[in-house]
Formats: sequence, structure tokens, C-alpha cells
Amino acid sequence: MANLIDEMETRIFAAQLARLSRLTGTAPDGAFIAEMYRLVKLRYLEELKNRKIRLRELDGARLDEIVSYIFYYHIFHTSHLPPEVVKKLESEAGYRDFLVRDVAVCIVINEHLNVEKISNTSAYSPEIAAYNMACSFSLYVLGSIKGEDRRMNGMNNLFKKALVTIKSVVSLLAAGNSCDAVILWRHLHELECVLAVLGNGGDGLFYSYVKHMEYLNMEGNPRADELQARLSEECKAYGVKERNAFVNYGWLLYVDGFREGMGKEYRLNFKEGLQKVAGLSERHAAYASASKILHPSAWVVAIKDDKFYKFTVFELYKSLKGIVGEIRKYLLQYRAQSLKPAECDGYAKSIDSYLGMIERNNRIIAAKYAGR
Repeated sequence: MANLIDEMETRIFAAQLARLSRLTGTAPDGAFIAEMYRLVKLRYLEELKNRKIRLRELDGARLDEIVSYIFYYHIFHTSHLPPEVVKKLESEAGYRDFLVRDVAVCIVINEHLNVEKISNTSAYSPEIAAYNMACSFSLYVLGSIKGEDRRMNGMNNLFKKALVTIKSVVSLLAAGNSCDAVILWRHLHELECVLAVLGNGGDGLFYSYVKHMEYLNMEGNPRADELQARLSEECKAYGVKERNAFVNYGWLLYVDGFREGMGKEYRLNFKEGLQKVAGLSERHAAYASASKILHPSAWVVAIKDDKFYKFTVFELYKSLKGIVGEIRKYLLQYRAQSLKPAECDGYAKSIDSYLGMIERNNRIIAAKYAGR
């Protein structure tokens, strides 16, 4: 009869395998993964011994980590193959030995020879958790909107991209990669500006935006000649000499008042075009600071990591508030298309509570880093 520890291991293994299958939509042979798990555990211990690595207590690779390494290694090599080929591979000694050896070495190198980086925070820290809560809840509500309306679906996808980007930014912060988080925030701010402009426009502006995006993917496009001709005509019609500027920002010409202000109030660039039309010019100083570290420079070396951390959490909050504001308007407009209208109705109250958490956390961060 199996002891309690063995029973727990079996149950945790089954749960992790089911979770990975759900996340990937791929369900490899459970018996095969279980056998590889048994063999990898043994080979993992051999690799540690051969490399003379003595682990501290609780530093060994966890069950769920080992299963994940095996699972993703296997589907990487087989998910594109026909089922009969996969079955044949799983029975071949060469493939099984190859998988066990590579996965065991991979775990040892990545889990025990990696250089640990001291971080200002963690995935479990309140300020990171609060951002994730706000984004996860927003993604949940946006996922309830269903229908054939092109603008509705297009804006939904842009909101989701922005929210996933925010989760990526806080993930970088949690891992101690604050400088990289600043760079990704810069990208987020550009998307924030796009959402602000499109959110204030109607169907016509959105469709013009989508049509204009064809210019960004002309290489290899079977309609490349047609698009080049259309691009030339539009540049000539609007008196635009710089094609790259038109390709990147030409869709702004369909914003009310932009054409009339071209060359005066507005230009086809980010600072005096997209950001200005979005009404976010006061954020340009932060954007310019983030741009200085986009390419390796003295800033990356000279500025302490906690400065990047502090900069990011405060600017990220401003971006999240702006994006949430656009989501509120979107949900009011498309509530009737939601499978969960009550969630749309309750979005404002719930999201305000998460934003309130972030505000409280930011006050603590400001106090911690005062004078630094």
C-alpha cells in the first residue's frame, strides 16, 4: 500500500499535468509523462552529484517544475507531428534517453547555476499583486463581450494587449528587471495614446486606423504594388514628404481637426501628433526619460535600479488609470453585447477598489524611497 507521501506526489503530479494540458490545449500521453518524470528525477540527482552541487534545504527542483520542464520539452518536439509519429517517438529508447538527459541538465543549469538577482519586490508583494488584480479582472470582463461588430472586437483586442503588457511590466519588476520594465512601459504609453484617440472616435476613425495598418506589413504582401500606389497617392494628397512618418502616424489625418492643424498645431510624429491628440502631452517628460534607456547608454549603468522601479510603478499607475477610463466608456457602449451584463455594470465599482489599492501602495513606496 502506497504511503501518504507517495499518494500526495501522485495527486500533485496528476493535477499539474491536467493544468498544463488546460493551459496549452495539448494532452500528451499521461503514462509517458509519468515515466519520464520518474526517470528525470533520478537523472537530476545524478547531474547534481556529478557537478558536485550540494543543495540547501528546500532548494531542490519542485515536482511541478520538473513536470513542467518535461511537458514543455516534449510538446516542443512533437506538437507539430502526426499522432502516430508522436506515439512511435515515445516508444523509442533514443528519444526517451534524449529527453531525460536534456531535461535533467536543463533543470540543474537553470535552477541551480543561475545568478540570483536581488529585486526591489516580488510577484507576491502587494503592489505587484494589485496591478495583476486590476488587469485580470478587466480581462475577465472584456472576455464577456461577444459579437460581430468590427470596432467592438478591434478595441477589445487592443485593450487586452494593453492589459497583458501591464502584467508583463509588473512581471519584470517582480523579477528585478526594473530597467527593462521602463522600456516596456514606454511601449505601453504609445498604446495608451492610441486607445485614447480611438476611444474618442467613432467607427469611421477605427476603420481608417485598421486600413492604414496595412502599410506596416507590405513586405511579402501579394497586394504590395497596390498598397505602394495607394501610399504614394495619399502622401501626395496630404502634402506629406516623409513616407515613414505617414506610415506610422498618417491615420491621425482622419481625426477631426488634425488636417487643419497639420504643420501648425500638429505634426506626423509622436510628440506633436499622437501624444498631443491623445491629450497626454504632460506625460512626454516621462516618455522622453524612458526613451533615453531604450538603447544602451550611460543611463543604464549610472542610475540605480530602485530609481527605475519607482519611476515605473508611478508611471504605470497613470497609464492604467487612463486605459481603465477608456474601458469604462467601451463597456457602457457595448454592454448589450456582454454575456455577463452584471459584471459590466459592476466594473466601475470593482476596478475603483483595485485602483485604490494601487494608490495606497504607491503612497507607501513614495515614503520608502523619499530622498533617494
